[in-house]
Amino acid sequence: MTLFIMLAVGCFLPLSAQTAVDAPPAREIADAYIETIGGADAWKALQAYQFEGKANMQGMEFPITVTSAEGDKTRVELNIQGNQMVQAYDGTTAWMYFPMQGITEPKEMSAEEAADLTSSPFLDVFVDTEARGYTLENVEGRELDGTPTYGVLVTNDEGFSRTYYFDTETMVPVMMSFTSEGGQMKGMTMETYLSDYQEVDNVIIPMYMENKVNGQTVMAMTFETAAINPELPENFFSMDSM
Repeated sequence: MTLFIMLAVGCFLPLSAQTAVDAPPAREIADAYIETIGGADAWKALQAYQFEGKANMQGMEFPITVTSAEGDKTRVELNIQGNQMVQAYDGTTAWMYFPMQGITEPKEMSAEEAADLTSSPFLDVFVDTEARGYTLENVEGRELDGTPTYGVLVTNDEGFSRTYYFDTETMVPVMMSFTSEGGQMKGMTMETYLSDYQEVDNVIIPMYMENKVNGQTVMAMTFETAAINPELPENFFSMDSM
């Protein structure tokens, strides 16, 4: 699963002694990971998933709901002191709604504003990787909070480029890094830390995510519930849902 929140940003951490040379081949790492989280068939059977929990930003806590579905559709909702904020992509159009910033009607986002949101595939990139046009490459690992990792760079011909860092023992990603392609964070290295993996309907998913830039946490998300293949309104991801 590749779950990305637009507000995610990243930090730089020291390299560990783990190198691409002494790591297993990238494909072997990917296969071990997919097997650990439930297997490729279970993930390809997913049509949608929805997380609900709390987001912490600058010492303030807000309810958050993150929903993704086939077709690379995504909808992120925050309730900020009683005010709703929505960022969504329906597979064709990315849009946002945020009355606190004067956006009182759903507004289409520019291609640059939406670049990170629209480039996040619904199906985990480590499932049917090569058949979908992705390439895996071993890169140097990092030590993250004392945990040695294997680094795997995932790219494709359309400009997708993200590096995943896998715990060398559990073989699940503990961090994902990429360079933002748009918005206020354009050009910045953005990193999402993943932990508290739990089983939900026979698949394993991270229930805690923390986004940092330059060592500073911008947003931490603690998900309390996760639903696999929830029933959603037909227009749930579209602007006319508001």
